[in-house]
Amino acid sequence: MQFLNPGLWLALLPLVAAPVLIHLLNKRFPQRFLFPTVEHLARSAAERSRIHRWRHRILAILRTVFLVLLLLAFLQPILRRFDPVGETAGEQKRRVLLLVDHSLSMEYQEAGTTSRRRAVIEAEKILATLSAEDEVNILAVGATPSACFDHFAANVPEARRFLAGLSASATRADFTAANLAASRLLARVEGGRPELYYLSDFQRRNWAQVDFTAVAERARLFFVDVGAPSPANRGILGVALGQARALAGDQVPIEVTVGNFSPEPFSGTVTARVNRRAQVEQAVVVAPWSSARVTVHVPAGSPGLHLCDISLPPDNLAADDSWVLVLPVAEKEEIVTVSAQTDAARPPVRFLHAALNPFPDQAGSLLPRHVGARSLDAAALAGAGKVFLTGCGPLSSEACEALATFLFQGGGVVWFLDDAADADNLRRLQTALGTTRLSLELGRLRQAANVGAGARQIASGEFNSPLLRLFRGTLRQDLGLLEIYDFHTASATGGGRVLLRFDDETPAMASVEHGLGTLVLMNFSVNELSSNLARQRIFPAWIQELVKRLDAAEPPAPSHTIGGLISGEVWRADLRRQPFTSPSGRVLDVRQEPRGERALVSFPAEELGFYTLADGRLKYAFAVNPDPEESDLRPVDQSHLAALRGLGGASGGAREGFLSGQADYEEIARGRLITHWFLLAAAGVLFIELLFQLWFRRLAR
Repeated sequence: MQFLNPGLWLALLPLVAAPVLIHLLNKRFPQRFLFPTVEHLARSAAERSRIHRWRHRILAILRTVFLVLLLLAFLQPILRRFDPVGETAGEQKRRVLLLVDHSLSMEYQEAGTTSRRRAVIEAEKILATLSAEDEVNILAVGATPSACFDHFAANVPEARRFLAGLSASATRADFTAANLAASRLLARVEGGRPELYYLSDFQRRNWAQVDFTAVAERARLFFVDVGAPSPANRGILGVALGQARALAGDQVPIEVTVGNFSPEPFSGTVTARVNRRAQVEQAVVVAPWSSARVTVHVPAGSPGLHLCDISLPPDNLAADDSWVLVLPVAEKEEIVTVSAQTDAARPPVRFLHAALNPFPDQAGSLLPRHVGARSLDAAALAGAGKVFLTGCGPLSSEACEALATFLFQGGGVVWFLDDAADADNLRRLQTALGTTRLSLELGRLRQAANVGAGARQIASGEFNSPLLRLFRGTLRQDLGLLEIYDFHTASATGGGRVLLRFDDETPAMASVEHGLGTLVLMNFSVNELSSNLARQRIFPAWIQELVKRLDAAEPPAPSHTIGGLISGEVWRADLRRQPFTSPSGRVLDVRQEPRGERALVSFPAEELGFYTLADGRLKYAFAVNPDPEESDLRPVDQSHLAALRGLGGASGGAREGFLSGQADYEEIARGRLITHWFLLAAAGVLFIELLFQLWFRRLAR
């Protein structure tokens, strides 16, 4: 306990002796009765009793206690609940550091205001408790903490302007980095125990592993929760392209991950727009406290870069309800088909070409080009990324060497094993592959004498393979409609993977990786006399799905996360003609690293949306999105936070914790005024004296 007016001790202390002085004077003052009566005799007898002789002493003690309590009340006693042991008021000026959460989760809006705005209001209340001698600093805690001053300063008006200038943010708060920045500020302060106030919604992803080691030793830590009591949110957690590249005129599958962080299930619509014109919608249902994936097929459009934005119905946190990505669309892709025949209009090559491009006048995104088996070499495969072989007859060792090199460099090969010479062809290819082991070893070709007699059907498969993605869900029943009449007796070698099997356990489809490429072996034919595959409606979709899945390159990163660094290669001539602009239209000063006629450019991602460079048409674009970990607004458990900051250990015994508002801020600054306690105690002493007076009067009767 401390006092705000300790200087009154010497002035008021003599008053404490007044009751004792009155008692002594009253004891020696004689009482004379000129006409004693019986009543006076009884009173005199009572006054000669032992209890009556203590009357003046008891009353003197009570009145002394009353004056002491009244004196203490005038001294304005305070109780410092948050101070460490031994610290007294007025010893040193206060140094206050406010660490304000400046992350996406603080933009959650409830009752017409955001958590960020509530943090600013609470920070203003803390600043109002500072005196003219006190010093303050503020850290805005985002992906990279930013400080109001480079040291503690008494410039409170500038600190208020810094708080008012905190705009909406979409980054993640790194409080470990903020504590390190705080430790550098505290290193310049000598003596005292600075006060650190953390104003945050204490979102669990930001606070799960915060390190307080740098600041807990010498500072007092206080936590102000400005988050909503029961935040419920949903948002887009990520978007990925379903294929390595999009081709002109194609339908591009976009996988959207939607998170639902609320106790109620979410049923809504995912809306995708390309260049703010073409719009596609897809329904999505997400269970409480979980996430779900939905695939949206958007039109690729013409070759070039396209800007795509995906959105959910708006809620209280608007920033994570949308996602942007750049969709690069390439020209049509050439696919090479190989067979022993030179005429591509004859089956089975005709069926393959129709499946690869079923549109009139070659309007599809895949352009098949036929090559005779005798002409198969490295020159024939130049410029192609995928090769389909069917009925190719005997292949030379040079052709197998070309196929092996094509695979190693990232090409994709789909081989329909429908020729009697394919067993020897695979042995030559195995020699060309070297250490890579083929997944199948072929026997003789079994051909049905009559179509429809002795047909085989697909019985099982590994449908988690990307090559069989098309048959997930209800489409798997389409495989049961296939009837295979001609196939090889085959066995698995242990290399690669067997993806499909017939009902007699003979391998029907297998794959193997060689270098950067993939070889797919089909133990059946597309010829209408060898199977009914070409007559099934799933056939064109399956062939085109294989083309997409055989891309060796990973799908390009469609977007970047805010707070990171964007980098990419551009033509230096384009950069000289036009600058990069931010989503808000601001011209960027990018960092350049020349690489011949091209340059590697880099700049920070500070805004949500598209960073673009356009010269008549869009040439370069980078999409920036919020951090998906900010969408889960559930707060961290306070007991876990207490364990992280090590209360009672490294904190030096200071009593710290969560603050509840203005009263706690005032108590930290000046202590809790307890004058009313002493006034109530003084009133109690007067009441006790009254009771004693009544008791003594009753005894005197």
